[in-house]
Amino acid sequence: MTTDERFEALEKAVCRQRIAFARQGYIVVPDVLNQQQLDELNQVYDQHVLEREETLSTAGTDKQNRFYIGGRDKNVTTDRHGNTYMGRRFWSKAYMDLIDNETMLPIIEEILGDPSWGHAPAHMPAELRPLFRLDHDNVHYKPSRKPTDGADKGGNLHGGPGNFHITCVYELKTVGTNDGGFGCVVGTHKPANEQKLKDIEGDWRWNWCDTLWTSKLPDWDEDVPVHRVEAKAGDCILFSEKLKHGTIPWAGSGERRTLFYKYVPFGMHHGDVAYDTNDPELTARQKRILEFSPCWFNEPREDKDYSANPALTKLHPLACVESDPSVLLPGMSPPHIRLTDETKAMLLSAGGGGASANAKL
Repeated sequence: MTTDERFEALEKAVCRQRIAFARQGYIVVPDVLNQQQLDELNQVYDQHVLEREETLSTAGTDKQNRFYIGGRDKNVTTDRHGNTYMGRRFWSKAYMDLIDNETMLPIIEEILGDPSWGHAPAHMPAELRPLFRLDHDNVHYKPSRKPTDGADKGGNLHGGPGNFHITCVYELKTVGTNDGGFGCVVGTHKPANEQKLKDIEGDWRWNWCDTLWTSKLPDWDEDVPVHRVEAKAGDCILFSEKLKHGTIPWAGSGERRTLFYKYVPFGMHHGDVAYDTNDPELTARQKRILEFSPCWFNEPREDKDYSANPALTKLHPLACVESDPSVLLPGMSPPHIRLTDETKAMLLSAGGGGASANAKL
């Protein structure tokens, strides 16, 4: 294969990924991690699973729990914008290198930076669109299961079209057919499909895995609305948090080892986990992805007290109360801009209302 043929094949693959992501709300990117990376990640993972007494005791007595493995080192951190906080560190360099994985980085940049996907506000200046932040990361674990263990407990459906963050799901062990783990209702990142889901009778938030929804439904965009997503060790499942998704009960004969890295566009508050950006093992690019934005297009959640760090509440001069929906791809929805009523009134009086107020973007 010539160089031109390789580029053409790559362009076609990227085009297929875009089409699939727009239709489904998720894609599986194969072979993102090589065997050496998997070995390093799993070796560190082994140490932390064994060191967590709560994980061991829970794994031995109640196999219906989904495990979130915490226990991170934290340090007092002052970032370059003057914010001071307790910053979380990563387990090892191998986990740091997932922050800006070379395969996933350009995909993240496009989906979070192009307002047509509905994550970044349309009024975000073009120079800021390539920037984004790792909002938080989670480590999930499930022990292997036998039929005698009984039924496992999964998770409810969550997500919604107004969300603006995306998640990279790195599988450290293969997830096979009917093993469980990540699942979703295909296409519900679009409001029209979400409404079809809401119109189904019954408790769809919990009874979503083993129902009639796993067969073809009338007027649905996909043949099978519920996807039980399979992935090899080293694959990355990328999904929009606009998509209705959840955890399917684990039935695998092997362990579930899953890493979640969740990203937000520049200047968009969400979970706001603070990271130690002074960790000497971080690269300059990784520090930039971990640091808080110097100004914002929305406001933090009410449970966040940033009185000691005023930079975390400073609005960008182009902040608006809503994002212009005219820039969106067909069927997509704009990000929800969380602002207090007082801030909305201030912006509207200053002409920063967004599309509905004919604001200049």
